[in-house]
Amino acid sequence: MNRFSLLTLALAALSVASATRLPSNLEPFETKHVCVGRAEVQLRGKADDKLGQAAQGIMNQLASSMKLNPDGENYTACPAWLYFKVDAGNNADGGLVYSASLSLVTPKVDTKALGNLKDESFDYDGGFEYVTLWSDTGYNTAASMDNLSFKLRAEVVAQMGDFTADWKKAHQ
Repeated sequence: MNRFSLLTLALAALSVASATRLPSNLEPFETKHVCVGRAEVQLRGKADDKLGQAAQGIMNQLASSMKLNPDGENYTACPAWLYFKVDAGNNADGGLVYSASLSLVTPKVDTKALGNLKDESFDYDGGFEYVTLWSDTGYNTAASMDNLSFKLRAEVVAQMGDFTADWKKAHQ
């Protein structure tokens, strides 16, 4: 059995999400501070807009149900935003293997400012430097593109569910 097959089996066995879920990092934020960022899907090293748009739509719906960003600001105007990223590629058996991560990130925020969000204004300059405050990552395999599409939608729902649970813990 080659190394890639072993990796695929290991990832399949780890289909339960591993996570860096830190509810305490969510405490300084109110719903108005958190926006929905982007959902990006990389398939075999290239952006897949169709899968990305499907994930984005689900993120938007679930964030709306949480009443995140009620003013509808662009995510770069918010102190923090949710970002969903998927990397998928072929496995040795002709199927697909993927990792999917939902993260709450904040651009270049001085940590002392987190306690005073009401008094701070944030300007994101479009750079790529940011701090991950919360994340949840899942690994799995899919038998086909249709199966991958289904599993990624389920992954967004599951990870947004984890975010919602941690949000509720932090804001009881």
